[in-house]
Amino acid sequence: MTIPRPYLVLTLLSGVEGLALLVTGVVAVVNSATGSSYGAKGDDSSAIVLEVIIFLAFGLGLLVVAKGWYSLQRWARSPFVLAQLLGLAIGIWSDTQIGVRLVFLIPAVLGLIVTFSPQVLRDSSQAYNSPDSE
Repeated sequence: MTIPRPYLVLTLLSGVEGLALLVTGVVAVVNSATGSSYGAKGDDSSAIVLEVIIFLAFGLGLLVVAKGWYSLQRWARSPFVLAQLLGLAIGIWSDTQIGVRLVFLIPAVLGLIVTFSPQVLRDSSQAYNSPDSE
């Protein structure tokens, strides 16, 4: 099976985002164990645990979404769009440096553009209207 180019881009984008979140979760664990100043601060262990759980859950979720895009599944669109909207919000309203903001903005905008590209929308509507979709 050959995967169409837009779905390949979406697969790679959500896979890279998922891996980045998993790495961030692992880095948060390591930094909290070593007393680094990244992430949740000080002795607030519940905040550190919550931070790690969020990063790992979102990372694993985006990897599942990447598998869905690779399998040409329609359901992958909703969680992917939600993740891109969160990335867009972080990129726009974050108080961090412009470089960090661009790391969130560029993939989010690219992901939304490809998700709502004519080929992906056409494929989704055909899958929805096919007799096998019930």
